[in-house]
Amino acid sequence: MAYIQFNDIPLDPSLTQERSQRVQRAQFGDGYSQVLTDGLNAEQETWQCQTPPLTYPEINSIESFFLEQKGQAISWIPPFSTKTFSKPFASGKLNLGYTNLSALTLTGFTRPANYTANLVTGVLTSATGASGISNGTAIPISLTLAAKNFLLSDGWTINTLSSAYARLSFSLTRVYV
Repeated sequence: MAYIQFNDIPLDPSLTQERSQRVQRAQFGDGYSQVLTDGLNAEQETWQCQTPPLTYPEINSIESFFLEQKGQAISWIPPFSTKTFSKPFASGKLNLGYTNLSALTLTGFTRPANYTANLVTGVLTSATGASGISNGTAIPISLTLAAKNFLLSDGWTINTLSSAYARLSFSLTRVYV
Protein backbone atom coordinates (compact mmCIF):
# COMPACT_ATOMS: atom_id res chain seq x y z
CA MET A 1 0.00 0.00 0.00
CA ALA A 2 1.48 3.32 -1.06
CA TYR A 3 0.59 6.81 0.07
CA ILE A 4 -0.55 8.90 -2.91
CA GLN A 5 0.35 12.58 -2.86
CA PHE A 6 -2.17 14.93 -4.41
CA ASN A 7 -0.09 15.85 -7.48
CA ASP A 8 0.49 12.12 -8.10
CA ILE A 9 -3.18 11.10 -8.15
CA PRO A 10 -3.74 9.06 -11.29
CA LEU A 11 -6.53 10.66 -13.29
CA ASP A 12 -8.70 9.15 -15.98
CA PRO A 13 -7.62 10.64 -19.35
CA SER A 14 -11.21 11.70 -20.07
CA LEU A 15 -11.14 14.46 -17.44
CA THR A 16 -12.76 17.77 -18.39
CA GLN A 17 -11.30 21.24 -18.05
CA GLU A 18 -13.53 24.30 -18.32
CA ARG A 19 -11.92 27.73 -18.74
CA SER A 20 -13.55 31.10 -19.16
CA GLN A 21 -12.98 34.76 -18.43
CA ARG A 22 -15.39 36.91 -16.47
CA VAL A 23 -16.17 40.10 -18.32
CA GLN A 24 -18.39 43.10 -17.78
CA ARG A 25 -20.29 44.43 -20.77
CA ALA A 26 -22.07 47.73 -21.20
CA GLN A 27 -24.50 47.70 -24.12
CA PHE A 28 -25.49 51.05 -25.63
CA GLY A 29 -28.60 51.88 -27.67
CA ASP A 30 -26.79 52.39 -30.95
CA GLY A 31 -25.45 48.80 -30.96
CA TYR A 32 -22.08 49.77 -29.54
CA SER A 33 -20.88 47.77 -26.54
CA GLN A 34 -17.95 48.16 -24.21
CA VAL A 35 -16.31 45.04 -22.73
CA LEU A 36 -13.70 44.77 -20.00
CA THR A 37 -12.35 41.97 -17.82
CA ASP A 38 -13.94 41.66 -14.41
CA GLY A 39 -11.00 42.34 -12.09
CA LEU A 40 -7.39 41.20 -12.00
CA ASN A 41 -8.22 37.53 -11.58
CA ALA A 42 -10.96 37.20 -14.17
CA GLU A 43 -9.85 33.80 -15.45
CA GLN A 44 -12.00 30.92 -14.21
CA GLU A 45 -10.83 27.32 -14.37
CA THR A 46 -12.65 24.17 -13.26
CA TRP A 47 -11.56 20.54 -13.59
CA GLN A 48 -13.94 17.55 -13.43
CA CYS A 49 -11.66 14.73 -12.25
CA GLN A 50 -12.06 11.00 -11.91
CA THR A 51 -9.48 8.37 -11.04
CA PRO A 52 -9.08 5.06 -12.79
CA PRO A 53 -9.97 2.06 -10.59
CA LEU A 54 -7.91 2.27 -7.38
CA THR A 55 -7.66 0.03 -4.35
CA TYR A 56 -9.49 1.13 -1.23
CA PRO A 57 -6.22 1.90 0.62
CA GLU A 58 -5.31 4.27 -2.26
CA ILE A 59 -8.79 5.85 -2.21
CA ASN A 60 -8.56 6.22 1.58
CA SER A 61 -5.16 7.91 1.24
CA ILE A 62 -6.63 10.53 -1.13
CA GLU A 63 -9.73 10.97 1.01
CA SER A 64 -7.52 11.47 4.07
CA PHE A 65 -5.79 14.30 2.21
CA PHE A 66 -9.15 15.88 1.29
CA LEU A 67 -10.35 15.70 4.89
CA GLU A 68 -7.11 17.21 6.15
CA GLN A 69 -7.56 20.28 3.89
CA LYS A 70 -10.73 21.43 5.71
CA GLY A 71 -11.68 23.78 2.89
CA GLN A 72 -8.18 25.20 2.35
CA ALA A 73 -6.73 25.72 -1.12
CA ILE A 74 -4.77 22.87 -2.69
CA SER A 75 -1.66 23.69 -4.70
CA TRP A 76 -1.95 21.55 -7.84
CA ILE A 77 -0.25 21.21 -11.18
CA PRO A 78 -3.04 20.23 -13.59
CA PRO A 79 -2.41 17.71 -16.36
CA PHE A 80 -1.30 19.09 -19.71
CA SER A 81 0.57 21.96 -18.00
CA THR A 82 3.34 21.77 -20.59
CA LYS A 83 2.36 23.65 -23.75
CA THR A 84 4.14 23.81 -27.12
CA PHE A 85 3.28 26.22 -29.91
CA SER A 86 4.79 28.91 -32.18
CA LYS A 87 4.17 32.62 -32.05
CA PRO A 88 5.91 35.62 -33.70
CA PHE A 89 7.60 38.57 -32.03
CA ALA A 90 5.99 41.92 -32.89
CA SER A 91 7.51 45.32 -32.05
CA GLY A 92 10.22 43.59 -30.00
CA LYS A 93 7.71 41.88 -27.68
CA LEU A 94 5.88 38.60 -27.44
CA ASN A 95 2.92 38.08 -25.13
CA LEU A 96 2.58 34.33 -24.54
CA GLY A 97 -0.98 34.58 -23.19
CA TYR A 98 0.00 32.17 -20.40
CA THR A 99 1.05 33.56 -17.03
CA ASN A 100 2.84 32.17 -13.95
CA LEU A 101 5.28 29.90 -15.75
CA SER A 102 7.70 27.54 -14.04
CA ALA A 103 9.78 26.87 -17.18
CA LEU A 104 10.21 28.39 -20.64
CA THR A 105 12.24 27.34 -23.69
CA LEU A 106 12.47 29.11 -27.04
CA THR A 107 14.00 26.67 -29.53
CA GLY A 108 17.17 28.14 -31.03
CA PHE A 109 17.36 31.11 -28.64
CA THR A 110 18.83 31.68 -25.18
CA ARG A 111 18.00 33.99 -22.33
CA PRO A 112 19.30 36.70 -21.74
CA ALA A 113 21.43 36.78 -24.92
CA ASN A 114 18.46 36.82 -27.32
CA TYR A 115 15.52 37.77 -25.09
CA THR A 116 14.36 38.48 -21.57
CA ALA A 117 11.28 36.90 -20.03
CA ASN A 118 8.92 37.75 -17.22
CA LEU A 119 7.63 34.33 -16.15
CA VAL A 120 4.89 35.89 -14.01
CA THR A 121 3.29 37.97 -16.78
CA GLY A 122 4.33 35.75 -19.70
CA VAL A 123 5.80 38.68 -21.65
CA LEU A 124 9.06 38.30 -23.59
CA THR A 125 11.20 41.16 -24.83
CA SER A 126 13.76 40.84 -27.63
CA ALA A 127 17.32 41.79 -26.79
CA THR A 128 18.58 44.90 -28.55
CA GLY A 129 21.13 44.76 -31.33
CA ALA A 130 22.18 41.89 -33.55
CA SER A 131 21.54 39.24 -30.89
CA GLY A 132 17.84 40.16 -30.60
CA ILE A 133 14.97 38.27 -32.21
CA SER A 134 13.68 39.92 -35.38
CA ASN A 135 10.06 41.06 -35.60
CA GLY A 136 7.84 38.59 -37.42
CA THR A 137 10.07 35.62 -36.54
CA ALA A 138 7.83 32.71 -35.53
CA ILE A 139 9.38 31.20 -32.42
CA PRO A 140 8.85 27.55 -31.37
CA ILE A 141 7.91 27.79 -27.68
CA SER A 142 7.71 25.19 -24.93
CA LEU A 143 6.49 26.29 -21.51
CA THR A 144 5.35 24.71 -18.28
CA LEU A 145 2.74 26.33 -16.07
CA ALA A 146 3.43 26.65 -12.35
CA ALA A 147 1.18 25.10 -9.70
CA LYS A 148 -2.15 26.86 -9.13
CA ASN A 149 -4.46 26.96 -6.12
CA PHE A 150 -7.72 25.00 -6.27
CA LEU A 151 -10.62 24.23 -3.96
CA LEU A 152 -12.72 21.09 -3.93
CA SER A 153 -15.91 22.40 -5.51
CA ASP A 154 -18.58 20.02 -4.26
CA GLY A 155 -16.83 17.40 -2.19
CA TRP A 156 -16.05 14.01 -3.71
CA THR A 157 -17.76 10.77 -4.62
CA ILE A 158 -16.46 7.23 -4.16
CA ASN A 159 -17.96 4.89 -6.77
CA THR A 160 -17.63 1.23 -5.74
CA LEU A 161 -16.56 -1.06 -8.59
CA SER A 162 -15.97 -4.24 -6.57
CA SER A 163 -15.02 -5.28 -3.06
CA ALA A 164 -11.41 -4.29 -3.82
CA TYR A 165 -11.67 -1.34 -6.24
CA ALA A 166 -13.41 2.01 -6.53
CA ARG A 167 -13.19 5.28 -8.46
CA LEU A 168 -12.96 8.69 -6.86
CA SER A 169 -14.70 11.64 -8.57
CA PHE A 170 -14.21 15.28 -7.59
CA SER A 171 -14.25 18.77 -9.04
CA LEU A 172 -11.59 21.45 -8.52
CA THR A 173 -12.11 25.19 -9.02
CA ARG A 174 -9.20 27.62 -9.26
CA VAL A 175 -8.97 30.25 -6.55
CA TYR A 176 -6.65 33.18 -6.07
CA VAL A 177 -5.20 33.32 -2.57
